[in-house]
Amino acid sequence: MEPDIKKAISLIKNAKHLTVLTGAGISTLSGLADFRGEHNPIWDKFPQDKVFDSEYFRRDPSLFYGFLREIMQKEYMPNIAHIALKKLEDAGILKAVITQNIDGLHQKAGSKKVYELHGSIFSNYCVECSAAYSMDALMEKLRYQKVPLCVCGGIIRPGIVFYGEQLPVENMEMAIYHASRSDLMIAAGTSLTVQPAAYMPEYTLKNGGKIIMVNRGSTYLDERAGMVFPEIKEFFGALEEEL
Repeated sequence: MEPDIKKAISLIKNAKHLTVLTGAGISTLSGLADFRGEHNPIWDKFPQDKVFDSEYFRRDPSLFYGFLREIMQKEYMPNIAHIALKKLEDAGILKAVITQNIDGLHQKAGSKKVYELHGSIFSNYCVECSAAYSMDALMEKLRYQKVPLCVCGGIIRPGIVFYGEQLPVENMEMAIYHASRSDLMIAAGTSLTVQPAAYMPEYTLKNGGKIIMVNRGSTYLDERAGMVFPEIKEFFGALEEEL
């Protein structure tokens, strides 16, 4: 194990209030497409600026559901990073996971203190009567409907935050609460370009805490981060072995 990773693991184990911020890059090891990493052909077929745009969804929800139907053809499992974070929570070290991801993999790994800033594809509801639909129920409808409809006739929409929509207030407040009290934050798999999630490490720095960056691409915070690691699999693999 390289010395820098050993030092990082020591910082993590001795943290009094560790918070982790995760982005799409953490789920690429599970087979999901990244948003800003290496190019993935799925974004040619389903342009991000339309798939996740709230106005476009209102005009033509079939594009989003075509995207969802395609990516959900396989089952995605938590990877080494999700598992390591679950172990950190079990050990009482990790106080919260703040995630920009909508894939539910942190919860699937067993993490309980997860604050989803951009919602989840596993929480769906009717825009007319607000009836709730599980992912299984939604996918069953997508077997024979281009756009899933509620029994009342209303369109079912995913419980995600589309571009231009407000973030869930309670999750945002809890994210700021933990980030502001952290003596250490790990920012993993995020390019730190989407606000307000990208500002979370700033709360930790203002508290006098340290930042560990784990991301293949560069970020605005690299020069101020205490340590920077490019490989998610290597970093969390080493961490998981120590827990």
